[in-house]
Amino acid sequence: MSEGVGDRCGHCGAALLPGRRYCVACLAQVPVARADHKDRLTEIMREIPSTRRPDKTMVFVPELREARLKRERRNRRAFIAAIIACVVLAVAAFAVWRARERRQAQAQSQRREAMARRELDLYVKALETFYADFGRYPATTEGLAALVRQPSTLAGWRGPYIEGDYSVDPWGADYVYQVFNDGKSYILSTHGPEGEASGRAFLQVHSGTPGSIEDRKSRIEERK
Repeated sequence: MSEGVGDRCGHCGAALLPGRRYCVACLAQVPVARADHKDRLTEIMREIPSTRRPDKTMVFVPELREARLKRERRNRRAFIAAIIACVVLAVAAFAVWRARERRQAQAQSQRREAMARRELDLYVKALETFYADFGRYPATTEGLAALVRQPSTLAGWRGPYIEGDYSVDPWGADYVYQVFNDGKSYILSTHGPEGEASGRAFLQVHSGTPGSIEDRKSRIEERK
């Protein structure tokens, strides 16, 4: 297919072909203004897809590099400070939690100890009343249950001598009741929070506990 004839060359007068930048006769350059803007190559270039993204080529600039390094150092210091602050807060929170746990455990231990002391005091009074009735304390075979329920072998029982059954201490173990001298003396104790493995009494009362002898004498007088 032949190309159409457009303007003529200003040097030789030959016809200029469309889209050509040089005259085919004298090879003179065609002015840019006369170049055909509908050139096929231009159209193809315009049809090529492009992201049109900005050029990210980095040019070394000392001032920008120094500013970037300062910014990185500042961010690094802020990051380290944040980590240290988190660690300090975590340690402080753990210390507060542990202190609260210790206070709660101590308060619970104190409540149980106070409960055990009250129960032992109730047992002391009940044992002294039992002694006033029978002239002895409950035998080992009878145990503390003789203060609550009448033994089948015991006549003249005037109980119950204690309201409720407190044979189990606040730590879930049985009170240790021991009788000596044919029922003339006793020892009542609890192993406390450590249990029997501790090998010693945590709290203990006996027939010689201050106040128990006087209570026994007064109750004997009342019975008479």
